[in-house]
Amino acid sequence: MSGFRRLFVMVAAMAAPALCAAAKPDIENGKATFNTMCSVCHSTQKTGGPIEGPNLIGVVGRKAGSQPEFPRYSQALKASGLTWSKKALNKFLVNPGEKVPGTFMPMQIPDDKTRADVVAYLATLK
Repeated sequence: MSGFRRLFVMVAAMAAPALCAAAKPDIENGKATFNTMCSVCHSTQKTGGPIEGPNLIGVVGRKAGSQPEFPRYSQALKASGLTWSKKALNKFLVNPGEKVPGTFMPMQIPDDKTRADVVAYLATLK
């Protein structure tokens, strides 16, 4: 192996853990972002909380527009056929109105890292 190749492999091996750690979602940051941006409309409590949007406890794995305690879903969301997986939430939160035209959800989280953090937090809500 050439000296350059050996140096490249050593640098890549040393950098890999830092790169992997940077890509891991930060649940606490996701919670803080949720509390700042999302909790105005959505609750994560068993009872009470805002009523503008559905409660998000157990959202991952739930069919969109299906929470019986929340009667104010848009027809577009109910008809979307989405199930809230992490991947679906991630795509939706980039631009909800583009993903589901006619949804009432106005908030966007365009930043990839911030959105990944929020989705990771939502996945912890059981």
